[in-house]
Amino acid sequence: MRKFQVLIWAQEASPAFFARLREQARALSSTDGVSAVQLNLADSDVEPAADKRMANGDSPLFDALCSFCWQAQSQPDTVLSMLASVGGRLACYEVDAVEPLPNTACPAAPGERTEGFSQVALLRCPSFLSYEEWLSYWKTTHTGVAIETQSTFRYVQNRVVARPAEALPYDAIVEECFPTAAMTSAEAFYDAEGQAELFQQRLQAMMESCGKFIDFSEIEVVPTSEYCF
Repeated sequence: MRKFQVLIWAQEASPAFFARLREQARALSSTDGVSAVQLNLADSDVEPAADKRMANGDSPLFDALCSFCWQAQSQPDTVLSMLASVGGRLACYEVDAVEPLPNTACPAAPGERTEGFSQVALLRCPSFLSYEEWLSYWKTTHTGVAIETQSTFRYVQNRVVARPAEALPYDAIVEECFPTAAMTSAEAFYDAEGQAELFQQRLQAMMESCGKFIDFSEIEVVPTSEYCF
């Protein structure tokens, strides 16, 4: 079973576009050879978290992310055609996925919106680390820091293993789900509501860890609504 993640840039990121994409995801979930379909949408439901968006230069941030598992050894051209029919530009990445923190706290019914929001980060290996050093720190050290210092209730690490030559050279796609309060409250984001000292400690620990394997001039972050089908 292979996992793919498709970044989508809409011609117009309207409510109608997101509705069409959800309909297409439902169709994908019943397509032979396709499973674990998921959408992450930068829609109006996550507008309160707009200050968490981080862009890299002049490159526009994506409007949607579609993830799915594919049984065949061939490329998932059928799936890409179905997604392209909704309208917009696509970039498809094959990934090796690990889920250190599954969502057991806030599961949603298939096709329904997951509570809170999912923060999607696009990572690149920084110039100050080798790929092996970067991967080791992220997987063995930072994972624990992120889970321990934040109010995350789901954490997925997707390491990019293949991408088209024309696609942007991301090395990883990270998904972190947070409660609704974390959209607008930094203390809620760090699971330290009403505890100013704990908030500062967790913020500092998280930023120090991020700085050891992330070049902040290259990271891209998009708060999204998560739908699992």
